[in-house]
Amino acid sequence: MHIAHSTLDTLIRPRLLIVSARYALRDYNRANRLARLLGLPMSQHLPSAHMALAQLLECERALEHARRTHDASWSAAAHVAVMTALLYEALLVRQTQPGRAGEHVPEGAARLAL
Repeated sequence: MHIAHSTLDTLIRPRLLIVSARYALRDYNRANRLARLLGLPMSQHLPSAHMALAQLLECERALEHARRTHDASWSAAAHVAVMTALLYEALLVRQTQPGRAGEHVPEGAARLAL
């Protein structure tokens, strides 16, 4: 799932969206929120972090397209929720990859780099 992870590193989104998602990580509950975001029944087992990351990237792409085209169906709250889940899943994936050095993120950058 290296492709999904490198895609996440290159996403550029509005600063407020990223800051909001990072702030929301404090209260993120994977068991409850991920199932809802992916449309899974609460009784179903959650996918691995790699699989969830790929599915969340697809959801985020759709939300970003709606945001950029000024679609009335776009929801800032939904976009923040998906971005929060993306950040959490990326953290889980990176914790399982030993030896991955974090790259330098310039001051003022609005990237998802963790």
